[in-house]
Amino acid sequence: MSTANETFDAAPTLAMPSRPGRALSTWGLLRVGLRNTLAACDDELFEELFVERRYFWGRFFVVNDPDGIKRVLQDNVDNYPRVDAIRRVFEFGSGTGMLSAEGDIWRHHRRALNPTMDHRAVMAETPMLIDLAQQMASYLAALPAGVPVNVGEEFTHLLTRTTGQVFAGDDREIDEMVQHMGHYPGRYGFLDFVPLPRWARFVDHFRKSRREARALHPVLARMIEARRDPGYTGGKDLLWRLAQARDRQNGEELSGAELEDEVLTLGSTSVTSLQVYSWLWYLLAAHPWAEAKLHQELAEVLGGRVPTPAELPRLSYLRKLVDEAMRLYPPLPIMIRRALSDDTVCGHAIPRRSYVAVMPWVVHRHRRLWDDPDRFDPERFAPEPVAARSRYAYLPFSVGPHICIGATLAMIEMLATMAVLAQRFRFRPVPGAPVEPVAWTSLRPGSGLMMTVEPRGNAG
Repeated sequence: MSTANETFDAAPTLAMPSRPGRALSTWGLLRVGLRNTLAACDDELFEELFVERRYFWGRFFVVNDPDGIKRVLQDNVDNYPRVDAIRRVFEFGSGTGMLSAEGDIWRHHRRALNPTMDHRAVMAETPMLIDLAQQMASYLAALPAGVPVNVGEEFTHLLTRTTGQVFAGDDREIDEMVQHMGHYPGRYGFLDFVPLPRWARFVDHFRKSRREARALHPVLARMIEARRDPGYTGGKDLLWRLAQARDRQNGEELSGAELEDEVLTLGSTSVTSLQVYSWLWYLLAAHPWAEAKLHQELAEVLGGRVPTPAELPRLSYLRKLVDEAMRLYPPLPIMIRRALSDDTVCGHAIPRRSYVAVMPWVVHRHRRLWDDPDRFDPERFAPEPVAARSRYAYLPFSVGPHICIGATLAMIEMLATMAVLAQRFRFRPVPGAPVEPVAWTSLRPGSGLMMTVEPRGNAG
C-alpha cells in the first residue's frame, strides 16, 4: 500500500480527541458530547462492528459493519429518518429542505434538484472555480510574511466568493445568505433535543441563528422570483437552475417556499467540505514526503501553469490526498437515525423507535476495517486497495440515496483550489498552537488552525 520512500517509523501523532477507555454514562455522554461528539467515542466503538448502548432516552446502536451501513443508509433507508433534533434545526420556513424532509417530499425534491448539481453542471462551473482559486492565491500572497493566520477563517474568503458565485453569479445580494449560512447552525443547545408541542414552538424563535436564517427568506424570494420571470436576462447560475428545476417523474416544479428552504439548506452545508482545506494543509505539513510527492505531480502535470478542467483528473496523487484527508477528518462525522419499524441489521434486532448511528469518524478509523487506521497513508486510495474494500467503509459525503448532493462540486472545487495554491505556497503550523477536531453536524478545528503561509517560489 505504501511506497519504499514513504517511511512511517516516525509517523507523527495526528490531532484527535482522547478516547474514553470505556462507555460513558448517560450523564457523561451529555457532558462530553455537547462539547464535542468525537470526544464521546470510546475504545470499543473502534474495535467492534456493532455496538449496543442503553441510555435514559432509549436503546442506541452504533453500526460500523459495511453491510449494516448499507442496510441503514441504502437498502432500508426509509425506515431510518434523521432524528427530530436535526430536522428541527434545518426546518427553516416550510420545513421541506433536504435535511429536514423525508419520504415522498424528499424524493420529489431530490429528483428535481439532482440535475442542477450533476457532473455536467459542475464541470461548467470549473473555469470559474479555478479563477476564484487564483484570486485566493493573490489574497494569500498579500498576507504579511511570517504572520500566523487561522487557515479556516482565511478560507472563508474562498467559501464566500465561491458559494456566492455558484449560487448567483455576479449578484452580490446573495452574500449575506452565504456568510450567515456558512456558520449555521453553530453549537447545538439543550432545546434542540427537546420535542416541543406545537403551542410551545415560540421558544424556537429565541435561538438567534435560526431567527437570522429565517430573516433571509425575503431576499431569496426576490432572487428566485426574478429568475422565474420570462424576461430574465441574467446568467444561468445555480439559483436560475433551481428556479427552473422540474421533477423528472411528474414534471412538477418546487414552490417558492420550497426553493427558499433548499437554498438555505445548500448554503448551510456548503461550508462543510471547505473545512477539509485546513486538514489538508495540516497533514501535508506533518508529512513532508507526501508534500514533496504532490509538488512533483503538480510540476509534471501542470509545469507551473494554472490547471485546466481537463487536467484535474490527471492529478491522481492529489485526489488520493483529498480522499485520505476526508478519511481521517470526515466532513460529515456522525449521522444519527431513528428506526420507524422493527428491523434486523447484521443479525441484530433493531427495535422500533431505537436510535441508530453511523459515524464516519469511527468507521474511517475502525481497526477491523483499516490497516493502522490512525496513520496517514494516501496509498489507501490507489486503485487496488479501493477495489478490495467495501464502498460502505468510506463515506465522507454519506452514501446511498442521501449522499450529499453537492459532493461532485465539493470535490472539483478542492482539486482545483489545491492545484492552484499548492504550486505557490506551503502552510506550516504555528509551534505549540492547539489543534483539536471538534464535531457536531460538521467537523472543524475547534479553536482554529494557526499556520504561516510560505511562498514556494521556484521550489520543487
